Amino acid sequence: MRSGLARVLVGLASLLIASAAPAPDIVTVHLSNFAFTPDQLRLRVGEPVHLRIVNDSTGGHNFTAPSLFSASTFPDGSPPTSGKVEVGPKSSTDIVFVPRVPGTYRVECTHFLHSLFGMTGNVVVEVPPR
Repeated sequence: MRSGLARVLVGLASLLIASAAPAPDIVTVHLSNFAFTPDQLRLRVGEPVHLRIVNDSTGGHNFTAPSLFSASTFPDGSPPTSGKVEVGPKSSTDIVFVPRVPGTYRVECTHFLHSLFGMTGNVVVEVPPR
């Protein structure tokens, strides 16, 4: 009886380990006065992304990408409202999503005049090689 229980427990543990999806790599974007660093990201269709958005400045900024977020799924919840992620001064926020549609998506800070002064970028979503 004991060895049978041990085999069942080992089997269950193996199943849990095999079915656990690997954690996505963290992609960090820094927000500063009128810049995203990096201002270009390359992602792959179907591969989860853990996006860490860090505001290095003393003023507020956002990471606005409505087209990208509407073409993605969010395993931990729903997409950001209006495709916008607000990040307070000297703080950060994380979001996990899975891009589903290849393309080039514009990113900008929609705070007054920030995109006009160059706070823009692109996210390129590519089909992974086979």
